[in-house]
Amino acid sequence: MLSALLASISYAGTVIIDKLSLSARKVPVKIFVPLVFIFLAGLTALLLPKFGALNLDKINLYYIFIFLAMIVTAVIWNAYYYRSLEAESLHEFELIMLLSPLVTVIFAAIFLPSERDWIKILIGVIASAAFVFTKIKKDHIVISKTTKTTLLAMLLMSLEAIFIKISLDIMSPVTLYFIRTFIVAIVFLVMYRPNFTKIVPATTLLVLFTSALAVVSMVLKFYGFKELGIVETTIILLLGPLLVQLYSFFLTKEKSLSKRENLCLAVVIGCILFSLLR
Repeated sequence: MLSALLASISYAGTVIIDKLSLSARKVPVKIFVPLVFIFLAGLTALLLPKFGALNLDKINLYYIFIFLAMIVTAVIWNAYYYRSLEAESLHEFELIMLLSPLVTVIFAAIFLPSERDWIKILIGVIASAAFVFTKIKKDHIVISKTTKTTLLAMLLMSLEAIFIKISLDIMSPVTLYFIRTFIVAIVFLVMYRPNFTKIVPATTLLVLFTSALAVVSMVLKFYGFKELGIVETTIILLLGPLLVQLYSFFLTKEKSLSKRENLCLAVVIGCILFSLLR
């Protein structure tokens, strides 16, 4: 449980700093994303000697297929994710990402029988329904072109959780995250052909710092999937988007919170507490 809580806090810091790099410092996505994944792979490699593990005896065509599906999904959703983070306000971006717990829980219930805890599924539904309520304005839901991109990233990110959970059967969280980020880094380098000389040293250090936070967040998230399961970890991870939303209101003043959004915050906090105390 502690790993999931720490992952949610690290996630909040990662999103906030990524937003600053993309928007305030105007780092192009096609340079930012490859650099992030290079740092992610490099930093995770430092953890391999102590935490790396791979069960070669269990590898078969099924696990190879799942792993390849994870890589393809990761490349696509990260491309859309960072494009949306650059264009969308931090407040709106995180509201959309609040749908991820519901979708992740639904996918887990469909594809992983061991994850079918209906009480926890109900918690995820309630929390996500509160989010949807905040997006309804009179007789319609506000969905822009950027919102559609964010929604697609959210769906694919949720689907990848299933592939990650299965892949953790044959390797440790650190090993899985290293291999994943290393391959995705190569793909983005080939796709974007970035010119890193356009980034000033101060920004490079900022990206390195946010990458370190991301390694902490993702590795702990993977440990949560392995130890607690997808459903419980996902509910606890709601704390991350909640912290980002509060940050955008109190510090960046992107948008004042409406009564609907205050209700959403209250419901999400209640769901997290129920999950922790149950």
